[in-house]
Amino acid sequence: MEFLKNNIHMNVVRKNLVTTFYVTQEGIVNEAYPAIEKIIAHKERVVSDNVSVRNHQVVIDGSMSYEMMYYSEESDRVYGLEGEKNFQEIVKLPDVEEGEGSVRLEMISTSVKQIDSRRYLYKVGVMAYVTVEQIEDLECIRLPQGEDAQILEKEIEMLAIKADKNEMVQVHEIIRLPQGKPAIEKIVWKEVELQSVSTKVMDRQVEVSGELSVFLMYRTDVENSPEQWLETTIPFTQIIESEEATEGMVSYATVKLHTVNLAVQMNQDNELKEIAIAALLQMNIKLFEEKETSVIEDIYSPKRKMIPEFEEGKYYKLLVKNQARTKETIKVEVENTGERILQLCHGSAELRIENVIVGDNSIKILGKILAKIIYVSTDDHNPICCRKKEIPFEHIVDAENVRGQDKYYIDWRTEQITANMISGNEVEMKVVIAMEVFVFREEKGVFLKGVREEEFQPEELSKIPLIKGYVVDKGDTLWHLAKINHTTVEEIVRQNNLAGEKLKEGDKLLIVKSCQ
Repeated sequence: MEFLKNNIHMNVVRKNLVTTFYVTQEGIVNEAYPAIEKIIAHKERVVSDNVSVRNHQVVIDGSMSYEMMYYSEESDRVYGLEGEKNFQEIVKLPDVEEGEGSVRLEMISTSVKQIDSRRYLYKVGVMAYVTVEQIEDLECIRLPQGEDAQILEKEIEMLAIKADKNEMVQVHEIIRLPQGKPAIEKIVWKEVELQSVSTKVMDRQVEVSGELSVFLMYRTDVENSPEQWLETTIPFTQIIESEEATEGMVSYATVKLHTVNLAVQMNQDNELKEIAIAALLQMNIKLFEEKETSVIEDIYSPKRKMIPEFEEGKYYKLLVKNQARTKETIKVEVENTGERILQLCHGSAELRIENVIVGDNSIKILGKILAKIIYVSTDDHNPICCRKKEIPFEHIVDAENVRGQDKYYIDWRTEQITANMISGNEVEMKVVIAMEVFVFREEKGVFLKGVREEEFQPEELSKIPLIKGYVVDKGDTLWHLAKINHTTVEEIVRQNNLAGEKLKEGDKLLIVKSCQ
């Protein structure tokens, strides 16, 4: 017997694990810059450039970039340094030989120490959230039209993956200084972050939109002029072409800021009052289709002997797709520092997740929020200052029907950050934490893989009477009665004028065999 086969692609998570490692870098201030007297602020970013799974291990190639703002002994002006360190981390996976690997890298600690006035040592603790996946096919069998076989089907809900795309997308924009702002001599500090990211699936396209939050501090070309700063947002929309995409698909997308380059350029008046920004966004877009699929639970023919062959298989079912937001308030104090806040320049915050606990009907997310303010102080010698505050973070995402062994994707970021001075010693920051949780479950089932056909032996058919009366027993179904009596459900319904296919214990039926 020929069957029609329908292969359903599934994204199977082979392994989820979390590991930590350190990236260190000894840097040198070259002769083009003055020596370091006091480090004001430092900022780091870790990104993955390539993830490969081979020989029972995951190889992560990435880079750690950093920038530093400092004062020197030679001047009261602020200076900025940048640097980068490439790294490779190998994670052992004895029970996984191959697959597609992805990783989210998050910093859990950062420190920079001066060795002397021209040398410094960076140490960054990195937490890697590693996922190893593999595309597997579930083969579902259907019968072609015209076959006389009787089929018992059941519907199962499953999650089929249609696309898994990695894209690098550039965002280009020109930032112009507001009227009255002095021209730029040199940018000494920059903070560029993603916020308000959303995706929309359309026919053959996926739209990704969001904002780049930009804060710049720069020196001017005016002698004895204090440092200036600029804060703005850059909206962006990117269209990712995808032949598999159709409106209504379920998507899970991550967008990371990979690199940012700034270049000061002249405006039409030949003044250095424009900044060209080029941001490289690292995107992963997964497109899923939730579908009800009919699978054959049993098969027979009244006229032929059919022996079904079943095999155990697995499929995935979407449980939760939840976009959660929670607000946090953080107070950053500058007491016992000898100076007061004269003017607030900028406030920022980042979320560092340390643990994700999947429990019954909920997902608990634990970590820390690191808040930072840059401000002008009353210290005339070193007016630009930075203070940090770290607080614990805990949030529970409601996830109905979720159990501890379920698989998940999770993404998070900080957005809608506001900072306001309460007094000369305190700043209140309000932060919105945005999280997206995607939970799915592995289900097991028995699926038809083929049917063997054999001739009925005469004695097999002779055991079944041509016509008989039958009293329905507890647990009887029309399917079972039709199969063992070599007839069909439709014939039993027709011959007994039944209103439907439900039976009650004690019902009396007339059953006529369909084959001789």
